[in-house]
Order: sequence, then structure tokens, then C-alpha cells
Amino acid sequence: MNICHFFRYRTNTMLKILKTLAFACFCSILCFGCNPKQTLSLEEKVGQLLMVQFHGEVANEDARTLIQDTKVGGIIYYDWANGLNSPQQVKTLSTSLQELTKSNPNPIPLLIAVDQEGGVVARLKKGFTKFPGNKALGETGDPQLARSAALAMGQELLAVGINMNLAPVVDVNSNPRNPVIGVRSFGENPEAVIAFGQNALNGYKEAQIIATLKHFPGHGDVSVDSHEDLPIIDKPIEKLQQVELLPFSKLADSTDAIMTAHILVPALDKDNCSTLSKKTLDYLKNKIGFKGVIVSDSLVMEGVVKKCHTVDEAAIQALEAGCDILILGGKLLSGEKAGLELSVSNIQRIHGSIINAIKSGRISEVRINEAVEKILSLKTRYIVSKNNNTPLEEAINTVAHQAIAKEIASRALKITKKEGKSICAIHEKKIVVFAPQLLKSNIDETSLLRIGRSTNSCFFNLNPSSVEIETAKQCAKEADVLFICSYNAWKNPSQTILIQTLINTKKPVVLIVARDPLDALLFTEADLIFRTFSPAAPSIQSVCDQLQK
Repeated sequence: MNICHFFRYRTNTMLKILKTLAFACFCSILCFGCNPKQTLSLEEKVGQLLMVQFHGEVANEDARTLIQDTKVGGIIYYDWANGLNSPQQVKTLSTSLQELTKSNPNPIPLLIAVDQEGGVVARLKKGFTKFPGNKALGETGDPQLARSAALAMGQELLAVGINMNLAPVVDVNSNPRNPVIGVRSFGENPEAVIAFGQNALNGYKEAQIIATLKHFPGHGDVSVDSHEDLPIIDKPIEKLQQVELLPFSKLADSTDAIMTAHILVPALDKDNCSTLSKKTLDYLKNKIGFKGVIVSDSLVMEGVVKKCHTVDEAAIQALEAGCDILILGGKLLSGEKAGLELSVSNIQRIHGSIINAIKSGRISEVRINEAVEKILSLKTRYIVSKNNNTPLEEAINTVAHQAIAKEIASRALKITKKEGKSICAIHEKKIVVFAPQLLKSNIDETSLLRIGRSTNSCFFNLNPSSVEIETAKQCAKEADVLFICSYNAWKNPSQTILIQTLINTKKPVVLIVARDPLDALLFTEADLIFRTFSPAAPSIQSVCDQLQK
């Protein structure tokens, strides 16, 4: 090594050391209590409030802009935006995003969050353990399994650099026709929801993952999806306290974060949806006594944007109401703006709009400091000085984790047989499996398509066309037994028609209800009905295991 190379090597090494020391220095400030008024600029403080999405499977220029220019405090992952196609890819992404923070004047680590509830809402699929969701857990009757599942999911999240899970759902699903919660809930009994919710929180805490109770003040008794419009729960406060509010009241002391719901609850505030309601969030803070971080549900959802007209205004109103972290991620799912999502420039504009609202006096800097202090405290407890060097193969999709998922699925499974009917010797039959296309990848991971002497498949859209219905009818002619997977047929009329058409062929029918159990009531003529309460692969495999006994 010549003298020039020597000094270049020493200089690069010293720069790395200085960056590490700067990061450690800031961590020590956090640990001993940080006064954001003295430490951070207004732009940095507002950045800390934002949890944003970006497109990229690696830490690209968009990520750099958001982290180093806009100084955002959090990133939320989506499989359609960030790949999430292997544990190694996710870990590399998380590590490189955190590395970008170290070049900031105040190198504050990121909150990296994901919706990993299990069951129907699971962003991490490829290479990760597939866990049945909350309703399946509730059907086991064993709250300890919620702790085991949360601990296992938490270990997998931590191994890939994710430090915050937007779970568990503790909405009490008192309306069986709830279009947005359903099997995402532990059930319709508040006490059971509390028991399972408490165990889930214990599991995440043991895994050192920030858990987020959602959706306050309770999204369980709605008939409208807040992604599409503003639901209303019009009950007296006494009824709310007995059902919707009860899990949050009982579990507030056990969680670090609570997410708001975009719903209108007149007993708490007749004018404003909960995310934008100071009265509602004051109830959470003062009546219930929650001292932690309040997280808004995504501010691009129609339930909140419809009134505010812009995401900028929704963000300002949410901060005024008492939200500490604003989620600026996801897509609009319906209406004229379906598919709309926020770009980097949109996020920068919203950041600027909040700053202007503070400078004009609309939002007090005291309110911003309060939120930032909570966020920095949360980061201190869960992120600072925590290194997870467990090899991925020892933390993710392990035999032990798969066994937990299998136990939940098998204990949740409910079977109904038509009186006087039985379907024997399945392995000798010609079978055709009918299912919505969105179940195909889960079914492919099971033995369902190998269960008979010969097994063919017929996949269709969630609301199939008349051509698809006719195709299914033709496919049924070649089968001895029809296996039909339903997926919320109760709210997809064409799916109901397709399934009923198949039942009308009078061939033996095995019905696998892969989501809301309401479907089982629609097709009582089926010879054998399995309610899985979850579309996850282990839940479908539990049906195969039963049939092969």
C-alpha cells in the first residue's frame, strides 16, 4: 500500500467512524431525553411525523430524497411498491434505508412499518411463514396461541429490519356483514378480543417489535368500508364503552401505539371522523389515559379524503386533532381516483403544507414538539442500540414457526356434514377445484390440487363474468366431486351465482369457506362444508389433512 492509498484508506475509515459516532451520539441524546425544540429544525420535526411509502426494492433516489432531504421519520412497506420478494431483499432494503439516515445532521433512525396481521392482510409472504389471521386464532379458543404467533411474526420482522407492526386488530366484529374487518378481528365477543389482543401484544413485546392496536375507537360494527367512504357508528356512549371502546380501554396500558379509524362516531364527535376529531382523541388520551403514540390510518383513504378534499388538509387536521404519526401510504381503492397514490413530490408538498400551517399559527409548535417527543421516545426504546444478527434461516419460516401456523389452522377448522351424506375415498375420485384467482398462490402451496385420483382446477375472478360461470359449469361435467372455495361470496353476487350453479349440478360438493364464515349460510346444500376463517395456505392445508385422514 503506497502512502496515498494509506491516507485514503485512513480517511475513509475515519469518516465511517465519525458517522457511527454521530449516530451513537444522537442515540445517547435520545436515551437521556431529547428536547426537539432545541435539537431539531422545524423541517426535521415535521419530517419525523411522516410515515411514507416509496417505489423501489432497493434504497433508490426516491428513498434518498425522502430520508435525507425531507427528513421523514418512517417508511411503510407494501408488496406492490417494495417487492418484498425474499427475506434477504427485505433485510437489505431495511439496512440500506437506515444507512441513509446516518448522513443527516441529526441521524435519527427510521421507524420501518408493515401491515402483517396474518390471514387476509400480510405484506410479507415470499419466504416468510404464512400465519392464519385473527378470526382463526379466536376460533381455537386458546389466547396463548396469539402470543406464540405474534412472537414468531415479530421475530421474522425484526430479522429483516422491520421494527413496527401495524397490528393487532382489536376491533370487535359485532356486525357479521362488516365489509372491511370480518376475519381480521378475533371475534364478536369483547372479552375474547381483549384476551387474544393482550397475548398478541405480549408476543410482539417479547420480540422487541412495536405493536399498534387498531382501529380506535372500533371499526367492528360498520356496513361501509372506510377505504371507500365514511362509515358511521351511531350508538350511545354507554354501548360503545361496553363493546367498541372496551378493548382499547383495557389494552391501552400494554401498547406503545394506537391507530385511528376513519369512522364517524356521533357519541364522541358528531361532526368529525375519528382521525380528525380532537374530541375523540382527547377521549383516548384523557378518559382512557393513553400516553403513547397515536398513528393515523392512511390519509389517502376515501373515508378521510372525501371531507378534506386534499391529503394536505387531512394531514393538518389529523395533527390538530392529536395524531402523532401520519401515514402517507397506500392507494385509493375505488371511485374516480382508484389507484391514486402519493409520489415523492406529493409527500414533499404535504411536508411543506404542514410547515406553513405551523408558521401561520394554525398548528402550534407545542403540538408538534409533543408529537416528536413521543416518537423519539418510542425510537429510543425499540431501535437505538439494538442489533439483530440472527441468520435469516434461523429466524424466518422455521420448522417451529410453521408448526405454530399449522396448529392454529387445524384447531380453528370447523366442519359441517350434510345429514345422511358422506364423501368417501376422495383419493380415488376425479376432482375439479373451483376457486377465485386470488386464492391460487395459496392453493398452490397445499396438496389440494393433488388430493384425488386426478385433480383439475378452474379459477375465476372474485365477481366472475357470465362466460366464467359457463366455463365452470362445463368443467364440472368431468368431475366425480366438486371442491369449491368461496371468498366472501356474500358480497360478490356473481360468485354466489357461480357456486350455486355448481351445486345445482347435483354432484357431490365440498365447500371450503376461505374467508368470512357467512358464506357457509348461503350454500347449506353442500355435502361437506369446511370453515377455515382464513385464506392462508396452512388453513387450506388443514382441510386437505382432514380429508386424507
